[in-house]
Amino acid sequence: MAEAIRAILLTLLFAFIMTIQTNLDTDKTATRQLKNAVELAAHDASLAIDSSQLANGKLVFNQVKATDNLKKSLQFHLKLDTSLNPLTNSLYQDKVTIEHIEFIDDTMATFPFTYYNSDYDIVDTLDGPSIVVVISTPSPRYFAGNKIPIRQAAVYEYKF
Repeated sequence: MAEAIRAILLTLLFAFIMTIQTNLDTDKTATRQLKNAVELAAHDASLAIDSSQLANGKLVFNQVKATDNLKKSLQFHLKLDTSLNPLTNSLYQDKVTIEHIEFIDDTMATFPFTYYNSDYDIVDTLDGPSIVVVISTPSPRYFAGNKIPIRQAAVYEYKF
């Protein structure tokens, strides 16, 4: 009888540890994927350049097109719909939110430029026109446990 109780307790302990491990692995995977996606999306957004300003020697972002590129890139890489809600085959379970997007180009700064954002603890020396993006979502949970917020930031800059 003692061996049966011991086996049951060890099985419960194993199940508990596996649940925690699965949640931790999901957190790590979701964080890594979110970071990769925001870096790719910031790059894709930076491709929207105003060609008329470029002819004048200034690199200026077309902010509407850049924001559209950013959203489309996030949709593709994270498997989201147009509202940034996850599709059925996405790792994520909740909406991805673009918390912050900022364009620093030749119309508003001279480079090198020290960028500081106290809301997101971002400090960077920018050597050229740049796009700063911050996105977030709750970490997915497949077993019991509280969802933790994941926030990732990316700064994509042109260097001359």
